[in-house]
Amino acid sequence: MTTTDTIAALALVAAIVAAVAAVGSWKAAHNSDKAAEPVSRIEQQRLHTDLTPHFRCTIMANEACSTAMLRLHFEGPPGPLSHDAIEITVSVRNDSPHGGGGVQLAGSVTPEAVRAHIWGPWKFSADRRDETGRRVAAQQLAVGEWTRYALTPTAVVDQRHGRLAPRLRK
Repeated sequence: MTTTDTIAALALVAAIVAAVAAVGSWKAAHNSDKAAEPVSRIEQQRLHTDLTPHFRCTIMANEACSTAMLRLHFEGPPGPLSHDAIEITVSVRNDSPHGGGGVQLAGSVTPEAVRAHIWGPWKFSADRRDETGRRVAAQQLAVGEWTRYALTPTAVVDQRHGRLAPRLRK
């Protein structure tokens, strides 16, 4: 065997070792990527939780339950938004069990009135509210600040007479 053959054999062995090392490197990188997925998912969930706004809401009604006050306190998050304000829009959602899609009897309330009706006990009476009392205009609120909204009782759908009647309070 000549010197040239020996050098060629050594170069071949070196190339094979380099190829095996490259395959091993690729497998290690692939396994590392798979192992990093759960950690990345956990970190993403933690970040989402840290940035989720926290509010405290309190409704206080007067003795006659003729009016109430909704107090909304923006408690956090204490992280990146601690010096910034966010825009909030407060609204009463529609919890109608039928949504106005049921059978309509002659002389009963129209489906549109059922859909427009607020089924909870209170609606907004504050400034900058919509005509139904369901939504209040957006406003800026910083962490640690609070705002309040005036509320009035909603009406009850009187199915017998086909009209909206004031909600009775005890």
